[in-house]
Amino acid sequence: MDSPAARFTLRQLPLPAKLVVSTFLLCVGVGYTSAMVQLHMQHGEKDGTHLPTPNDVVAVFAGKVWKTDGDPQMKSRLERIVEGPAGGPFNTNNMAPAFFANDGADYKTQAQNPARRIDLFNERDGERRAVIAWDNAADETRRRAYEADDFLLPPGQAARPISEAYTDKPRPGSVKIKQLLQDRCVRCHGPNGEKSDIPLTTYEEWAKYMGSAAVVPPGGGWVDSGRKISLEKLTQSTHAHLLSFAMLYALTGLAFAFTSYPRVVRCLVGPGVLVAQFADVGCWWLARLPEPAGPAFAWCILFTGGAVGLGLGAQIVGTLFNMYGPRGRAVLGVLFLTAGGLGLLAYVTVVGPHLEGERTAKAERAAADAKKKDEAAKPRAVEKVNGAVPPPASPSRLERLLTGEYKPKGPFNGKKDGGMVRAFFNKDDTFADDQVEARKGEQAVVLAWLKADPAARKAAYEADKFPVPAGLAGKPLTAEFFADAKAVKVRSLFNARCATCHGPDGDKYEDIPLDTYERIEKYLKPEPPAKE
Repeated sequence: MDSPAARFTLRQLPLPAKLVVSTFLLCVGVGYTSAMVQLHMQHGEKDGTHLPTPNDVVAVFAGKVWKTDGDPQMKSRLERIVEGPAGGPFNTNNMAPAFFANDGADYKTQAQNPARRIDLFNERDGERRAVIAWDNAADETRRRAYEADDFLLPPGQAARPISEAYTDKPRPGSVKIKQLLQDRCVRCHGPNGEKSDIPLTTYEEWAKYMGSAAVVPPGGGWVDSGRKISLEKLTQSTHAHLLSFAMLYALTGLAFAFTSYPRVVRCLVGPGVLVAQFADVGCWWLARLPEPAGPAFAWCILFTGGAVGLGLGAQIVGTLFNMYGPRGRAVLGVLFLTAGGLGLLAYVTVVGPHLEGERTAKAERAAADAKKKDEAAKPRAVEKVNGAVPPPASPSRLERLLTGEYKPKGPFNGKKDGGMVRAFFNKDDTFADDQVEARKGEQAVVLAWLKADPAARKAAYEADKFPVPAGLAGKPLTAEFFADAKAVKVRSLFNARCATCHGPDGDKYEDIPLDTYERIEKYLKPEPPAKE
């Protein structure tokens, strides 16, 4: 009786063929690793966690989040993409640049004027804050404001600067919200725009991406997350994964099927990744079912996705080490150790600092939110003496840097008292010798503003109108900074002399940004004299 023919295995391939298969498997492994980075960017909260959390997965695929009484309202899809970084990438996850450099209008042209740059940024930031305030309003209020093209900003936001084209001067705090949305968003999301597949021409179309005042059931319950993946995007992802990944995992599975491992192992691991991927995509769709089924299937995505990753890793590593003899396995070991070292280096130098930056940004946002809540709940009482607010125990850092006599060749740095005085004088390109007295007036006004009561100081900055103190009345001042006969455009003045370097386009912005009141306020706390 003839004996069965020996089964063909990858070990029998010639060396060139082995190298091709090995290179293919290693490329797949690197590509899958990069997919983990994409998961962080696409579905994570960008809060320093490595991968999306279970709550993130449920929020994206089921569109739900578990809330209890007293929990803050979730941000809508609209708010999330509008409040992104103004100078960040312009894509479906960040629409903020539509209010700035990608406005399709004249932002870049206006920003070339240093005296205009900071005010322009603040006005455009005011536009998107108005959109967010409109999004956070009650549904009926939003609808009426949209249809009437007239949205009244909340009291705390009415003083925020905003482009004149969208304000109603007879009614301060009123915004032409429909026109604003038309110019910044509908130009791309209209019938003839490049994003006409996501139309935003009616209130109903906007409402799909806006928040809702969901009622939390007693004891807690599921509410809309505002992050649910759209049907269009889910369809695109399904198409890409079930076609391209099916081919990819079929090849890695076939390679594993020709190893010398026992048949039961090859029958499980070979097709296992394909099965797990199919189950994973199925859970994406089943997660759209009403709760509690939808969130339960969303949780299953964590396990099916994990099975895909583990199975693919087993296929790649198992196939590579089964294909070679002792010397080949030693070479593979060196390659894996080298890759691990390079990966660790990349994590320490790139990934780790990026995650730490996200954690820091999250902590700063939380601290800012907590501060706002505390200030709103407990207004700070200012003790007065003879009707006047006493000065702080010692000058702030900004006061120290901007206090001193002008010396044409004096110091110009932020480490010495008086080191920034020349910002009012010959560090400005337009300065001339006959302007010295007017520039001294500018310096005096800014110092008076820095020493003012915090509430009055902030109000003056936001309104760009600081009443000239009695002791400075009649003092020479550059004409362009007069708001009227008794007030100075203090924000415009500060921006022109300080924020040109410490604003978005300045060379000191990364180290010490001074383009908003909140950032300026960090340097208004009393502190001891600077060391020589």
